[in-house]
Amino acid sequence: MSAVRVELMASAVGKIGGVVWHHLFLVAVDGSGNQSFLRAGPQCLPLESIAGRQDQFGDALETYEASPAGPYGVITFSSATYEAGGVDFDPVAANVPLASGEAAVKLWEALQNAAKALGQEQIPYDPIGRNANWACMELLRCCGAKAALPPKRWAPGAGRPASEPAPHSATRRVGQAIVM
Repeated sequence: MSAVRVELMASAVGKIGGVVWHHLFLVAVDGSGNQSFLRAGPQCLPLESIAGRQDQFGDALETYEASPAGPYGVITFSSATYEAGGVDFDPVAANVPLASGEAAVKLWEALQNAAKALGQEQIPYDPIGRNANWACMELLRCCGAKAALPPKRWAPGAGRPASEPAPHSATRRVGQAIVM
């Protein structure tokens, strides 16, 4: 894709203690208006999250294999066409423009390469720490892009620097996430 615009998107996905939290992902738009996304997420769900679910083989518990990286596995990246019915499609997601024109072409390519490299690091997914939001912001940091969340958006994990280890305590509080 030859991007003419790259944006950071923030989609509302739930509430914690009455505060709406957001999932971050990246979208590139080409000259014809076609859109592609780049997102991060967990490799798998913890056992308690799949009880009663069906997959293409039947009961999801029958084929469940725990990841050696933990209950969520490692951070994974995916990229595809951004369209209605897609995993992150949200026509009202808040956005922050990151680059346009030639800078967008370079940034989108750099983001794709950074996602491959970060994915190879096999970083354990932590829903409160190094999660999809952290990974999205880490890609931007790796590419030298300066990005801030849209106003009044809370994206747990987004503000954790790469060098800051995730907390090791068994109990975490909402206050450990960052509001930007």
